[in-house]
Amino acid sequence: MAAGRKATPTALKLVTGNPGKRALNKKEPKLAPGIPRMPSHLSPRAKAAWKKLTKLLKDMGVLTLADGMALERLCDVYAEILELRDEIKKNGRTYQSVKIIGENVDEETKEFTQVEQMLMKANPAVQMLADADRRFKGYLVEFGLTPSARSKVQVTDGSKEKEEIDEFFG
Repeated sequence: MAAGRKATPTALKLVTGNPGKRALNKKEPKLAPGIPRMPSHLSPRAKAAWKKLTKLLKDMGVLTLADGMALERLCDVYAEILELRDEIKKNGRTYQSVKIIGENVDEETKEFTQVEQMLMKANPAVQMLADADRRFKGYLVEFGLTPSARSKVQVTDGSKEKEEIDEFFG
């Protein structure tokens, strides 16, 4: 697989005016809009996200049946973020840990006592949340759900797009 930027879908090139003026892929699959079936194994939070996102993406005109697995991952990651936020809210961003750094011997009683050091450590959920946020942003961009991603798309009534399609594919 080639390294570098991923290919821009032809439909996206058309609505953005093909700014790079690169050749269009005439053999790219064209899928009809549609709402994929919600997987039954999604968590309740992921199912709620699925319902909201399918409506939003359908209204945007970007959802097809082929998007089901990517949408599933988007919903799963969103649910994971909510769970990690709950974990951090409940247990805090940090916790204390005790590290044994040696022993002392009482000369009179000959008893050993441990020398301890208190450490402040990051809750592992904090790093897990940062990772989930990174993955979530990637899925949002894929579906055009960030302001930056949307700024590259122009919504038309379809007539100009039809003319451009006819020009390139006619």
